[in-house]
Amino acid sequence: MRPGRLDRIVYVPLPDAQTRRDIFNIQFRNTPVSPDVSLDLLVGQTEKYSGAEISAVVREAALLALQQDIAVQQVTADHLHAALQVVRPRVPDSLLQTYRRYQQQSPAPF
Repeated sequence: MRPGRLDRIVYVPLPDAQTRRDIFNIQFRNTPVSPDVSLDLLVGQTEKYSGAEISAVVREAALLALQQDIAVQQVTADHLHAALQVVRPRVPDSLLQTYRRYQQQSPAPF
């Protein structure tokens, strides 16, 4: 942090279930997915993922699908499951707790 960058530190929480669903839907606009993909299951499996990490899961799944078959037409549930093993959430619980404590102790900016 340096002077002149931002006047406030703003805590942006990890996305809730509805927001994760929205992020997947946005990502799936440009990545065709198989009917065997369960959006509900994906939302449940990505509870501690950031929006960027969810986007990375979809990109990784698409790359895995292309590596398997260059002429692939859709990303399958298996590709997404494999991508979830590669792209893991990176925000540790201890850091989340620190952010939450800071948010509770800091006055609202507005």
